[in-house]
Amino acid sequence: MKTILSAVIVLLFGLQATVAQAADAYVPKVYGKKGYVWDEMTPERVQVLKQKGDPVNGKEAFRGCQGCHKADAAGVREGVYPRLTGQHASVLIKQITEIRAGIRKNPKMLPFVQDPAISVQEIGDIAEYLSTLTSYRENGKGPEDLSAKGEKLFMTNKCYTCHGKHGEGNAEKSYPAVAAQHYGYLIREMNLIRTGVRGNSNPDMVKAIAKFKQSDMDAVADYLSRLPDYRTLH
Repeated sequence: MKTILSAVIVLLFGLQATVAQAADAYVPKVYGKKGYVWDEMTPERVQVLKQKGDPVNGKEAFRGCQGCHKADAAGVREGVYPRLTGQHASVLIKQITEIRAGIRKNPKMLPFVQDPAISVQEIGDIAEYLSTLTSYRENGKGPEDLSAKGEKLFMTNKCYTCHGKHGEGNAEKSYPAVAAQHYGYLIREMNLIRTGVRGNSNPDMVKAIAKFKQSDMDAVADYLSRLPDYRTLH
């Protein structure tokens, strides 16, 4: 019996060492650098997705995020911090793990999501918790209604192939829901993605908006900000 137990312990420690070595060997690549692959699974993201997120624990773990994203996770209307309520858990897990890996560049958020601020388990817990929330505060919109122009650009440039015709995104493919997001946040992120500064830009999106003027991005952002929460359509 002792021999069997010893063998099991050795096997478990061996597996842990293999996982650790794989994580240590992983070298993150950012947009614009050779070898960059959008949506590449980092070892940590794989680990989080294998776990079942606990929204109850996530609510508690989210307390450390409330200073910026607010207690209701609705962010701020000016768009400095995004609305997180109802976002797909898969999207939140992707973004948080990519910030931790250095793929997405977000120096302000990094101290709050890196180890030991939150654990790998808590990433999944927080993501699951936020995905269940509904925001009751009005989101930030553009200074003038440009939704007609924005909708035309959104449709003709086939932005809906990723983000959905109602801005609902795609949880399975980790495309974010963008309906009812703050106008200011949408503008900022589109610029960061197009210029590559964000670090985890989707090349397909960069190509789609490369020819956009700033006024075009303003219109698309305004259109999306005025869409209803996609979950109210079901």
